[in-house]
Amino acid sequence: WAAIAPARQALDACAGASSHPAMRAMTEADLPRAAALSALIGWNQVPRDWALFLRGGAVRAIDDGQDALAATAGFIRYGGDLAWISMVLVRPDQRRRGHATTLMRWAIDALGGIGCAALDATPAGQPVYSNLGFRPLWGFARWSLPAPLPGAGGVRPLASGDWPAVLALDEAAFGAPRAALLHDFAARLPQAAFIAADGSGFALARDGARGPQIGPVVAAGDATARALIAAARNAIPGPVVIDLPDARSGLADWLTGHGGMMQRPFTRMALSAD
Repeated sequence: WAAIAPARQALDACAGASSHPAMRAMTEADLPRAAALSALIGWNQVPRDWALFLRGGAVRAIDDGQDALAATAGFIRYGGDLAWISMVLVRPDQRRRGHATTLMRWAIDALGGIGCAALDATPAGQPVYSNLGFRPLWGFARWSLPAPLPGAGGVRPLASGDWPAVLALDEAAFGAPRAALLHDFAARLPQAAFIAADGSGFALARDGARGPQIGPVVAAGDATARALIAAARNAIPGPVVIDLPDARSGLADWLTGHGGMMQRPFTRMALSAD
């Protein structure tokens, strides 16, 4: 964490912290306002997503003085060595007032000593996070999915007895345990939860303010990933999106060939304690 100190000192000098609106802990009573902020900015979070962060971590908010939220940021812990920073939202009319900087400083300070803090950055946000010491890991993009998708064989609906295998697969792929999040996702769109017949992968999905989103999908090979994605997609009516790593170019070609379209790019970034 010491590596970001010079950047933070510069940000302190520019932010005018002494005149900055007070930051406070967000509570369940704020969930409707938080969801309204997500919808205004065009993000996909619903109140249940915010509640996950309240239960598994912490969220801070800055009020606008008129019973609405000006800005938010939160984190959730996965095990003892990893935390995820998200919900960094600033209302358009409240931007360029130092809100995001103030909230990010809070999150970084609150997570001091943890092995790694990660986040997903938009192109506009990446320079901000870079100045705070976050480094890029890999890119991914959000894709819209056509319906139906072919090739859904070799998978079956997820059953309660599959959870030990699902949690083990996910921890090996993600790098940390996140059972509460996975169980929450599966409960939100149970019809879209699938596992490979040979137990080598799985797919979950969740509802969203702008439409359902498939993920996580864990699969070692593209053939299994295609089958899981197709099964989950075909189980959900209406528009659906998925986040696809740039490295999985074969899956991108498959989606493009069937009418999928890339919507927006992101960069996964991390700040380590080293």
